[in-house]
Amino acid sequence: MKGAGWLAILALPLAACSIGKGVGAASGTIYEYGCNKNGDYCSPDGVCGTVANPASYDLKPSYFAGEPIDDLREFSPGSEVMSNRLIIRLQRSGKQIELNDVLTFDVSSSYEVARCVRGRVDSATGTNDWDEANCYRASDTGPGRLRVQYDSPVHAALTLKSTCTANMVASAISSPVPLSYDTAVAPVVANGNWDSWVEFQEFGSAGQNNLAPSERDPIGTKFRTDFGERIYASSFYLTLIDDNVVNAAIYTRPKPDPQMGGTLGGDPTTGRFDFDLQRGQGAQFFP
Repeated sequence: MKGAGWLAILALPLAACSIGKGVGAASGTIYEYGCNKNGDYCSPDGVCGTVANPASYDLKPSYFAGEPIDDLREFSPGSEVMSNRLIIRLQRSGKQIELNDVLTFDVSSSYEVARCVRGRVDSATGTNDWDEANCYRASDTGPGRLRVQYDSPVHAALTLKSTCTANMVASAISSPVPLSYDTAVAPVVANGNWDSWVEFQEFGSAGQNNLAPSERDPIGTKFRTDFGERIYASSFYLTLIDDNVVNAAIYTRPKPDPQMGGTLGGDPTTGRFDFDLQRGQGAQFFP
């Protein structure tokens, strides 16, 4: 991924019967101008969304996929953190992604997510062993809340290739506008109250809730998720804006008018996912 733009990713195949199974929710309100030849995005009840008044939307995910992608750099023991990724997709159906409504979570650092989920406290210093700029923990055994934005360990984006024919992407941001457009000093966010976040209760082998925080093991710098492991986000909330706006901010270009945006999730009934990573056969590339 360059900035907030999305590169081609591996899509799991549909042949194996266990592939794609899971449970989840992803609903909220959105707008997309020029959604298709008939005009802008409109909800099933006929209300068309605008920036000021987005219309209701429900992804109704029925297919869940995860693709671990290992950092291929040569590992240097004792120092280097490997950037092992996990790309998670919630899809309306098992069709190809270019024919689907898809919500993607791109975990760019499985190590940082694992530290947040584990919730270890250093027994010698009493300091939290996680990045507090991107992780918040409300309790010792509860989920780890990760900030979601183009510059955090978790990115997210929505595409509506089933509902709409326009080639648009909306990316999640964790502040009212991308920071490059904010002329004031960004406020300090307390209690993980970012504008976009995801709470992971289970992230592969990261959890150690059976132990006290000071007794938990440090996360290894080569941490990765693997097939057969559970990925469980108990809740998420995403503030979405046109990817062209995000990229313009990143590269200091004039701010365009957003053509797509909205919000998804907020509680377990409107934003969550729970599935086991499954190995597919003959994976193929889709744009």
